Amino acid sequence: MVSQFAEKGYKSIFNHSQAAMLIVSPDEDYIMIDVNEAYLLGTNTTREDLVGKSVFTVFPGNPTDEVSKNIEMTYFSFEQAIRTKKPHTMSNYRYDIPIRGTTKFEERYWTTTNTPILDDKGEVIYFIHSPTDVTEIYKLKEREQAGVEALKNQRKQLYATFMQAPVGIAIFRGPEYIVDLINPPLCEIYNKTVDEMLGKSVFDVLHHARGLGYEQLLDEVRLTGVPFKAQASAAPLMRNGVLETAYLNFVYEPFFEDDGSISGVIAVVTEVTDEVVAKQHIEEAEERARLAVDAVGLGTFDLNLLTGEISTSTLFANIFGFEKPVSRSEYINVFHEDDLELRLRAHEEAIKTGVLFYEARIIWPNKSIHWGRVEGKVIYNKAAEATRILGTLIDITEKRQAREEQQKLLTLVANSVDLMSILGLDGINSYINEAGKKMLGLTTDEEVLTTPISQLHAPEDFDLVQNEVLPTVMSKGQWAGRMLVKHLQTGEVFPVFNNCIRINDPITGEIIGIGAVMRDQRPELAAKQALADSEQLLRNITTAAPTGLWMSNEIGLLTYVNQTWVDWVGLSYETQLGVGWLESVLDNDREKVRQKFLRANVNQQVFEVEFRIVHVDGTIHWCVATGKPQYDKNEDFKGYIGACVDITEQKHLQQQKDDFIGIASHELKTPVTSIKAYTQILERMLLKKGEEKEAGMISKMDAQINRLTSLIGDLLDVTKINSGKLQFNDRDFDFNELVTELVEDLQRTTEQHELIENYENIGIVYGDKERIGQVITNLISNAIKYSPGAEKIIIHSKRNESEVILCVEDFGVGIAEDKLNHVFEQFYRVSGDMQHTFPGLGLGLYISAEIIKREHGRIWVNSTPGKGSTFCFALPLKKKIVKSR
Repeated sequence: MVSQFAEKGYKSIFNHSQAAMLIVSPDEDYIMIDVNEAYLLGTNTTREDLVGKSVFTVFPGNPTDEVSKNIEMTYFSFEQAIRTKKPHTMSNYRYDIPIRGTTKFEERYWTTTNTPILDDKGEVIYFIHSPTDVTEIYKLKEREQAGVEALKNQRKQLYATFMQAPVGIAIFRGPEYIVDLINPPLCEIYNKTVDEMLGKSVFDVLHHARGLGYEQLLDEVRLTGVPFKAQASAAPLMRNGVLETAYLNFVYEPFFEDDGSISGVIAVVTEVTDEVVAKQHIEEAEERARLAVDAVGLGTFDLNLLTGEISTSTLFANIFGFEKPVSRSEYINVFHEDDLELRLRAHEEAIKTGVLFYEARIIWPNKSIHWGRVEGKVIYNKAAEATRILGTLIDITEKRQAREEQQKLLTLVANSVDLMSILGLDGINSYINEAGKKMLGLTTDEEVLTTPISQLHAPEDFDLVQNEVLPTVMSKGQWAGRMLVKHLQTGEVFPVFNNCIRINDPITGEIIGIGAVMRDQRPELAAKQALADSEQLLRNITTAAPTGLWMSNEIGLLTYVNQTWVDWVGLSYETQLGVGWLESVLDNDREKVRQKFLRANVNQQVFEVEFRIVHVDGTIHWCVATGKPQYDKNEDFKGYIGACVDITEQKHLQQQKDDFIGIASHELKTPVTSIKAYTQILERMLLKKGEEKEAGMISKMDAQINRLTSLIGDLLDVTKINSGKLQFNDRDFDFNELVTELVEDLQRTTEQHELIENYENIGIVYGDKERIGQVITNLISNAIKYSPGAEKIIIHSKRNESEVILCVEDFGVGIAEDKLNHVFEQFYRVSGDMQHTFPGLGLGLYISAEIIKREHGRIWVNSTPGKGSTFCFALPLKKKIVKSR
């Protein structure tokens, strides 16, 4: 009796086991003796299909994958289990399962154990064939391996970019700041090789930088995670054995590991020594000029010709006899009355010639008369209208003061950064300032007086001086241009810009010498070369970019496309300029792209559009083009700089996702409908039996099925929207009547909230009543869901001349401002804790927005976090058709 009971118990356990099991005889045909329910379910077979038949008759070679070799593997595993009398396992092999009712197969991967069962003599009487479906695990592992490989490739690309970057970059690891990675530009700045830097503390290699505060800066970034930036920072650098002061722009960024911890610091360094030194020179020159102006007693003024207002220096006022600047009328009042007409004519002439010059008498408060010389330059606007005069005033009252001014000017010349010289008629310089002597390699004044100018030029360059420069100065009074001079000590020949003037005796008018001002052009040429190199580098970068890059002017004509775009469309560069690029856009998309670009250009807005092109390989590719408006220093619009990215792969993935959602939701709909029907029947049966508690549980189950049905409906609607198959049945209906019916139904779903109705007289509207009702229901349901602590929700409706507007106002959690633009996107849900508090797929608002869009309306939201949100939509009113008589 016990044996019979045990046998029945074991049989029941076998049949109800969750593990799939098949009992197979050890003979050469491997006949299937018994099978449990889990095995039948996993292989989509029946007991009649299997019991009493050979394994390899029922399960032949994999019908969809001949490479699998699963038959050979299974034979081998059976033989091993029988021969060794121990379990044998086959791992991760493929064998596809037929899909019932179709001729198709579903791809499956299995791990199977064959366990021999021995009799009292230790012989195998049968064995248990137990397969486990590992398809999901196998595919997950494949995806993980693909992800790892992609990450490796990405890191290789990042490393290549890092090493080829035009700025210095390094990674310093740990509290000792060991150089983990450093690129050649930074090594060049440090005057070290890569081998000298790698694997060592940066302060051990650049020991002269230790103790200057850089350690503290790096510690602050590494410990706090807050970046540090510095502009034109002076830094000591040992170069060629000499400690120099260099100026650097640098950024210290924390280096994050995959787990979010900070293990070091990324340094990005650019040397700006040349720029800083040049700026210092300019500032010094400007300061010398200012000092020179003050030193020579020049008063300065700025006259606004449009308003008549004048701004003057204090020295200007002093020359007029005032202690401080006064108004323009007060200055005019102290001119000698006999010179007012002369002054007026000088100003009128200045408007024509652009130059103001006159000398006039000024009467001081003590009635003494002084002479002043006024000189100025007229400034014109773009319309050639004179707007300002900038100028100077000098007191020329006494000769002594004139001699003093002459001495100050000589001081200015002596301290100029440019060469200033006076050449005698004998071909030898009588004077060269200190900057000039340094430029030409002259060491003493005596050497200046004994060196013919022929020695300051190469023989072939001196021909220009003899045949052009000197004759022109003698005949015309001035020559300006570029020439070559030679350094006496080094022999270096270099370019200068020379401005020569003829010097005449002020009394006799005879020529007594030639003055020259020379500026060394080497810094300027070096700067131009650096700019040219930079422009060439930029061209190389844009040519190598994997995205299409473009530029347009202010009227919307393309002025540049990079080689990537040319390679995509397979047409010449010239054909893509102007509006020619539109010919590369697919015919069906061209007008949309043109209109959107023109609108953006007119409104000077950020431009973005998706379109298709016929790729050079003959296939259709999807692209997204973006452009950012560009402005000059006067804030005038100059066109766009933009990029074009190939998004073909993303489009294919989106289509695959939409197809999957459509299939999955459609397949779910039928079984869910059946479950709901059985649930309602079961609830009525339980209520009839008086089992109210159980019936209540079934009622809750029915509510969850309703929620699942709603989610499936949303998925189906999204699929129809994306495929353009969402159907609309437009007709006339009473708008407020629809809203009232929906509010009454939704009020029953919430005991906490009072739905307050505030309607204007809307009347009849034209549209799909069911779809618009779907939108209203969604907005009110969302308001209930997202205001768990509120007690009321207000529904407004109103109309204007052209449209009807409905708003649903709640007093709930609200939405952050930076999230407002995303709430109508497909699958968008709030992030953080709210995501778990308010479940859903994020489809309701997307579907609502698409319905309103297809009804030619608009939808929007206003919200304040913590205070609530107001969702509104507007629909156009049906226009009345007036029939002509």
